Amino acid sequence: MKKKKRIKDGNVIQFPGTLGHLEREGQAALEEKRFGDAIRLYTEALRFETDRVEELKMALLIAYHESESYDEGIQLSRGMLHAGEGHYFDVLDLHVLMLIQKKCYQEVGDTLGVLLEEGLPSDRYEHFAHLKALADRMSTKQNSPAAVLFKQEDTMQDKMMKLAELASPGASPYEKELIMMLANTKEHPFVQSMSLGLLREMGTAQNVTVRKFHFEKEVIPVLTDEVFSRPFYKETSAHLDQTIGQENPVLFEQAIELIKQQLFLMHPFDPEVEPSVWANAAVLHIESLYRSVSDLSNIDPEIGKALSFMKELDEILSF
Repeated sequence: MKKKKRIKDGNVIQFPGTLGHLEREGQAALEEKRFGDAIRLYTEALRFETDRVEELKMALLIAYHESESYDEGIQLSRGMLHAGEGHYFDVLDLHVLMLIQKKCYQEVGDTLGVLLEEGLPSDRYEHFAHLKALADRMSTKQNSPAAVLFKQEDTMQDKMMKLAELASPGASPYEKELIMMLANTKEHPFVQSMSLGLLREMGTAQNVTVRKFHFEKEVIPVLTDEVFSRPFYKETSAHLDQTIGQENPVLFEQAIELIKQQLFLMHPFDPEVEPSVWANAAVLHIESLYRSVSDLSNIDPEIGKALSFMKELDEILSF
């Protein structure tokens, strides 16, 4: 029986097939979002001599970014950019995004400013120009003193008026206060939605916690969609258009207006039913204002669930 040939690479003894195995396992870990395992496997693979160094480094860079290991990722991407390794703009994109997460806004602005002056491909220019503008805004905001927007005695209507009067650049000094409002379950959901909209417009790029109703999640405001650009609203309105748009245009307009109010109140969360179910529930909800509740006794459980939550939203909307 022949012994397998071993290749010695520095202090590493490489058995035939080891590198390929590490790369396959690393790819699987990356696809399954086991980023810690992916980092370990790709780091081990890079200890061997191979003509796939650039591909391995790019995969490792993605794993660093996805696992929020930004310090290690920035160090790797900086080295790759200097050495000309990998696809330049893909490496640069991850490098810039990690610098933004580390609040290195000045470095981002300086780096992209030079590149934009030198000229970028048309398919890349808009993206990097947007990131530079974001970094410039964040850099200015970083050096702005904190300010207080609301007083303890302010009513919900007072808060709405103040938020409505703020333009996004003028809201920058109040960023921390607006972020805190999103996590405060005692705050009115309508005010929270207005606050999130301002944070999105001013370019807030950090993770913030949003709590309202029984929902909770982390979002990056600048990456959130506007309420009426979200797929849930588009699918709901499309279903209404198909079912009652031509047959009953008045009811259609009433249902659309109701859903807009409801989804703005819930933003950035979506109802826990399908868009078509929510649309049908909205129609029944409006019709129930004009007929006996007993007519709704044999409805689908999912529609019943939606109607129950709509009643809760009604109470909040009637401020």
